[in-house]
Amino acid sequence: MLEPYTQGGRLQLQVTPFSDETSSFICAAVIHKAFTPFTKCKVLCVEIEDAPVRASLSNPLIAKIFDPRLNYERKDPFPRRSPIHWSAANEKAAADRRAFVTGDDFSIPRWEREFLDGSLWEEIYYREYDASFAREIKAYRCLGHLQGSTIPQLYGSGRVIPGHGEGRAISPRVLFMEYIPGENLATIQDPHSVPSSAYQELVKAVSTLASFGVIHADMRPDNIVVSSSHPRRVVLIDFGLSQFRFDDESDEEWKEAVIFGADERALQLFMRKLGIWHQE
Repeated sequence: MLEPYTQGGRLQLQVTPFSDETSSFICAAVIHKAFTPFTKCKVLCVEIEDAPVRASLSNPLIAKIFDPRLNYERKDPFPRRSPIHWSAANEKAAADRRAFVTGDDFSIPRWEREFLDGSLWEEIYYREYDASFAREIKAYRCLGHLQGSTIPQLYGSGRVIPGHGEGRAISPRVLFMEYIPGENLATIQDPHSVPSSAYQELVKAVSTLASFGVIHADMRPDNIVVSSSHPRRVVLIDFGLSQFRFDDESDEEWKEAVIFGADERALQLFMRKLGIWHQE
């Protein structure tokens, strides 16, 4: 599979800024860096060209691309024993079927997927990515007060506009967010170089997520970015697996969901392992 998002490449993007969600614009972007490894979404550091001043976009920024073509699960799609290769024909067949199907009643249990044809796998991947994108958007909206401090600032959303000859039947969704130069807690050489107050800000923020109806549900060192610039920040990223409180969910039910989600417990465990857990 040809890698479409490489350093030095260019993208054509449709952007809808959160500062004005009633309008959008088309612009070009240059890829400065493609972060690897990645799991489901491709994360790029890009420079946006010719963005309107009203868009309030910072440069460079992060473009998180929800492109099912690059799903790492294609290599080992449980329960199927052979890879699911992307093809333009299967993507188009899934898109054509979607155009004629009303509603969202599409659910195939994992144990029934072994003998699905390629277009149905494309539909599964498309819907998984769509749901992940929606969860991220909702999480950032719920946690707007944390943006720019313990979670990244989210600037807007949009789509990648496929180039001529790419054969794409979809325009992958994109989130545009603050670029935070630094490392994550899985790769940082000296976690003790970061002031304990920066870690405590994150611990405090994570302890409040549930009160705003959010469970991160993927708390691990890879999803904690430590900024290299001053003042140092410790930032939680990747809300693609987040869970949310239902309107009719009781306090007791939500409390059980929060305990099961284990955000605070997971954070404490790996901070203790790194020797950076300090109880106030």
